[in-house]
Amino acid sequence: MKTIHLYQFKNSISRKIPFFREESKLDNLNDLMTYDLMNTEKVTEFIIEVHEDFIFEDASREDLLKMCKNAKEIIEHYFITELNDYDVI
Repeated sequence: MKTIHLYQFKNSISRKIPFFREESKLDNLNDLMTYDLMNTEKVTEFIIEVHEDFIFEDASREDLLKMCKNAKEIIEHYFITELNDYDVI
């Protein structure tokens, strides 16, 4: 078995976290509360155990969603996407 990380952003699931600038990442829930009036995006990270021969490209979207539902750990990342009329993505 091996451990992989999958990321869900909106309706997509990928092996890499979507591109957001590091300075737009919120570090804790208090930051999220502070910025609740600003636009934020959530990226969910799933830590999953798979067989050694698992090939991401061969898995269907439905299979990936099932794997995410059974993840051994889930981490939510929040990013500010708009601040004072300019994007920080």
